[in-house]
Amino acid sequence: MQTPCAAHVKKGQFFSDPFWVIGDIWNMDADSTITPSEETQPPENMEVHHHPDVHHKRRHFREYLLEFFMIFLAVTMGFFAESIREHSVELRNTRQYLETFKQELINNKRAFVDADSRYKSIIPSLDTVIRVFYEKRENQDLHLMGRLLRHVKLVLSTSIDKAAYQQMVNSGGLKNLDNVALRDSISTYVGQIETFETYNSLVYNRIGNALPEIMKIEDLHDFKYSASDPDHIPEIMPYPKLTEGERRLMIYYYANHKGQLSSDVVMIEKMIQSNDHLLKMINDILDN
Repeated sequence: MQTPCAAHVKKGQFFSDPFWVIGDIWNMDADSTITPSEETQPPENMEVHHHPDVHHKRRHFREYLLEFFMIFLAVTMGFFAESIREHSVELRNTRQYLETFKQELINNKRAFVDADSRYKSIIPSLDTVIRVFYEKRENQDLHLMGRLLRHVKLVLSTSIDKAAYQQMVNSGGLKNLDNVALRDSISTYVGQIETFETYNSLVYNRIGNALPEIMKIEDLHDFKYSASDPDHIPEIMPYPKLTEGERRLMIYYYANHKGQLSSDVVMIEKMIQSNDHLLKMINDILDN
């Protein structure tokens, strides 16, 4: 029986018989049949992968020791390098703090010298006022009393700056000072300032308690401080007849004021000495 070819199928011939179609397809595949020997024969150029050898040779103890030493050396050198860098930064910051503190010392010294001069000029006037009240001569020369009161009733405020010192303490710059004598001198100087401020605060509170009664006795209607008229002498009304208690109160008030300024002068002179000493020490450090 003749087997239909593929051309017949394409042309639609014998299409009604499925067995002819199957037979023709079978004949078409027969030419491409692979023999068993061809199936089992590997390709000539096939790449072969080998498993890595995970078994290493045993390392000697000296190799581990050398590796540990190299790691330890690297970490140690890094630590030293970081320490040197931080120390260099701290020294630079400390130098900047000292320069700022030096300018603060210069400004404070001007304030000390000015206060010392003003306080010393007021003390004699206070001494005269005390003597006038003690001798009951407050109404004998009201012009003199006006001039004296104008002088002794000046508002005194000595501004002492400590901002640079506080910045140095808060930032830790003070502990980076290797000069122990400088640290001690700074502590002494700041202690003197704190003593000065504490003392004056206490005295002002004590004197302030007497002010209401003083204001009832003294006439201050013409008191004024003007830059355009610095030599103005205020006119004052006569004092009322003072009782023994009122007279003692007036003497107490001005005596406390005199004692305050006298003590301030002593403390200011000590602060000036400490200030000069610190300036000399800081200049020596900054010049090196």
